[in-house]
This record gives sequence, C-alpha cells and structure tokens, in this order.
Amino acid sequence: MLAFVLSGGGNRGALQVGALQVLLEHGLRPDILAGTSAGALNAAFLASDPTPAGAERLAGIWKRVRKEDVYPDSRWSVLWRLIRNSESLYSNRNLHRFLLRYLRGARLERFGDVRSGVHLYIVAAELDTGAARVFGDSPDDPLLDALMASTALPPFHPPWRHNGTAYVDGGMAADLPICLTAERGAREIYALHITQAAQPHAPLRGILEISGHALLALLGRQLRCELRTATELPDVRLHHVPLTAYAELPLWDFRHTSEMIAEGRSVMEAYLEQTMLWQPSRVRADGQAPETTRTPGERTRPVVGAAR
Repeated sequence: MLAFVLSGGGNRGALQVGALQVLLEHGLRPDILAGTSAGALNAAFLASDPTPAGAERLAGIWKRVRKEDVYPDSRWSVLWRLIRNSESLYSNRNLHRFLLRYLRGARLERFGDVRSGVHLYIVAAELDTGAARVFGDSPDDPLLDALMASTALPPFHPPWRHNGTAYVDGGMAADLPICLTAERGAREIYALHITQAAQPHAPLRGILEISGHALLALLGRQLRCELRTATELPDVRLHHVPLTAYAELPLWDFRHTSEMIAEGRSVMEAYLEQTMLWQPSRVRADGQAPETTRTPGERTRPVVGAAR
C-alpha cells in the first residue's frame, strides 16, 4: 500500500500542496493519506479526490486563506487574553467556521464519508498524557473534531475537546506519523516533512522565539527517533522529503502561498529525478494522471531520501 504522510507546518503547509501535485501528476495515487496539523488539513481535503484535479482544488483553498481565518484577533485582544490567563493567544472560532464550510461543501462529516477508496488518518495528541490519538481508525470518527484537535497548537489555539478528552496539536505526539502509518498497512511511504534547514545558532529574543525554538528542538528529537525506527521496519520503503523553504515566515503570513506551492513542486520534481524511481511523464490532455513505469531494481529495504 502506498501512503503519503504529511507533517505539520502551519502556513507553510502550501509547500506540501506543490509536492502532492507532482506526485499525483506522475501517477502516484495513495492508498493511505495520513497527516498532522497543517498536514492533516491537506490530507483531509485531498482524500475525497486524490487526483491532479483534487490537488489543484486544494491549491485553490490555500490561496483563499487569510490571516483572519486562522489568527483572527488584534494585538490588543491577544494581550488581553494573556492577561486574563486564557487557554490560548487566539480564538479558534474562525478556523472552525472555515473548516466547517469546506467540509460541508465536500459533504464530509465523518471519515466514512470519504468514498475515494483512500484510508484517511489524522493525528492529535491527548493533552493529559501526550499519547497519540489517531482519528480514522473508525469510520464514525468525526472529521471536523479530528481537524480541530490536530491543529490546536499551544499557545496559539486552545485545546479541542471531544468526548470528554482535551486534545492538542498532533505534532506533540507524532509530527511526521510514519510508524503509525506503517502499522496501518503502508509499505511505501512518501513523507513530506516541513522543517528547517540546519542554521548557525543565533541569540534568541522574546517569548515567541524561545518557545518556538524549544518546540523545534522537541520535534527534531522526535523525528530522529521516528526515522530511526522507520528504517528498521521490514518491507517498508520510505521516501523522506524535507521541505525547508520559508522557514523564517511568521505563522500569520499567508501572502506567499503561490510561491510556496511552486517551491514544493520544484523540490519534489528534483527528488523524483534524483532517485530515478520514475520515468518522466506529463498529465494527459484529458487531465488524467499518466501511466508511469517503475524502473527495475527497486529495493525492498527502507530508503530515506532527501531532496535538495
């Protein structure tokens, strides 16, 4: 089974959209879509139509996102919430409204409503224990609750409560849920990892820089463990594709979506060319994905690849 695994990444999730376009245009149709946080949004919106046309619609959704859809409050509102010791710096009401509108438009209420044949999994973390909660194991799991839980990144958004349990951003448990996906049957995995390129250490200033750096250190340690475990899994082929551009972009800046989609395309095209796994191909005139030919000599042991 072929899986696309999508990490968190906030507003940089548009990088994954470009990479997904290239994979689908090369005839790679996933059996499994799994995601965390922003990657969960991409997985959910692509699952009902995992085709080049579906990826193009996903790009259109990203191009319509504005700061107010995710971070709706003014600086003074944020300060007031901080003074009042609220659960988060921002309200999640606009994000809930935004997601609900698109899910209703796609007639997606529960995971069982995904009729494309793709298995969809979304990862959140239990606030009390830090354990991963994988939504999608049951077709009755509610999709909106899964997305709100997976994107509840502290301190920006409040925990999301479902059936008496508080959840936070899935990155706290599995930012790039490779092993969870392999446990559910994936044997070839394209892991689209939004991350930062290695940089010289610079002095940190302010609460946001310090907390952000601490979070990145946590996610980096978690990823190293995840990749080490994944490379030991029998009969699983792993393609780890880091997407490192726009790392300095503030979380609330959604003005560079088109450029990020183009960058994601460039990275994935370079990866496919570098690994020599697939013959060059183009989308047919009728918009359908072309047939592609796998080159001989594929290995069955895991392979961790890296694009430029």
